[in-house]
Amino acid sequence: MKQRVLKNAQSYTEEQLEMIEAIRAVGELIQDRPRRTVYRRYALVNDWPQPENIIRQFGSWPEALSAAGYEWNVDQQPEELERAPKYTKDEILKSFERYAQDVGSTITLKKYQMWRKSVHHAPSHYHIVKMFGSWHDACTAAGLEASVTYSKAELAASLRQAIEEVGFALSFEAYREWAKRNNKPSTKALLHRYGSWSAAIHAIENEIRLSKQQAQ
Repeated sequence: MKQRVLKNAQSYTEEQLEMIEAIRAVGELIQDRPRRTVYRRYALVNDWPQPENIIRQFGSWPEALSAAGYEWNVDQQPEELERAPKYTKDEILKSFERYAQDVGSTITLKKYQMWRKSVHHAPSHYHIVKMFGSWHDACTAAGLEASVTYSKAELAASLRQAIEEVGFALSFEAYREWAKRNNKPSTKALLHRYGSWSAAIHAIENEIRLSKQQAQ
């Protein structure tokens, strides 16, 4: 399999790069180093690589975290890692109500995470999604307008353009570099929308082929 090289000169396969990006995506969502049990919940919902597959690729979960740029404290006990505050729906909704008072009725995950840093015991994105099933459902229940950075149509258009310019063999790393040069949606945005790189490429390839068939 063709290799890609990250900035730290470590060589990874495209499959490993996709796994690293998925770990980083979860870490950014929960604003913390993702434990394997936490990552698994997001992986199941988003059809991301399962932790067992990641461990087979990297040797262990700590080594996978290290590849994704996270430090691993080997002295931390498993029971300490699993311990986390729990929230009721009412407590989460009250947190959203306070957010609305402080920031406004339009909410994005990034704005919420920034606001949460200054608020004692505000629930994390992980706890919110675990309770309501999705970020959008939680925002709707709180009466807030959830704003997204890119629509699915915008992401699809960006991928189509990249494929048309680079070809159907467009790799994860090749798109990343293309997106930077052309100021297009990031790989992280695509993974959040489609769940995995292969799923994104498959969806767009089907759209392009269908369009060509209809044009004939």
